[in-house]
Amino acid sequence: MKHPIHPILVHFPIAAWIISTLGDITSLFTNEQVSWVAGVLLVIGTITALFAMVTGLIELSKIDSQNPAMKIANQHMMYIMISWSCYAVSLFLRLDGTQLSQPGVFAITMSVAGLIFLCIAGWLGGKLVYEHGIGVHQNNHN
Repeated sequence: MKHPIHPILVHFPIAAWIISTLGDITSLFTNEQVSWVAGVLLVIGTITALFAMVTGLIELSKIDSQNPAMKIANQHMMYIMISWSCYAVSLFLRLDGTQLSQPGVFAITMSVAGLIFLCIAGWLGGKLVYEHGIGVHQNNHN
């Protein structure tokens, strides 16, 4: 496939997690329905992120180990794994059996931490593409 799948898949967990975190913060001031929606989005983000991370590993394997972008790629991977872990902890803290319950302050704190690490990972992913051209196919039309 000429176009990497990773950039296509990352939009799903990013959107789900950002909206989930905003829902968590909003739930501090509103009703339980908002926190339930945030919990559902956490489930969606956590699952879809697994697919994005697998395709990211495939893209990582295509980078030459001597390429200066490799350091940034590894940092990008580390930060997204930390973000995923924060969101997974937040999700598990709000589970009551198989039901989603109102998140506590620590669960919401973990969502906010996940968002911070997600933003750092996204910024590093942008550096990989826009500064190092990772995943960009150069066509020579001579």
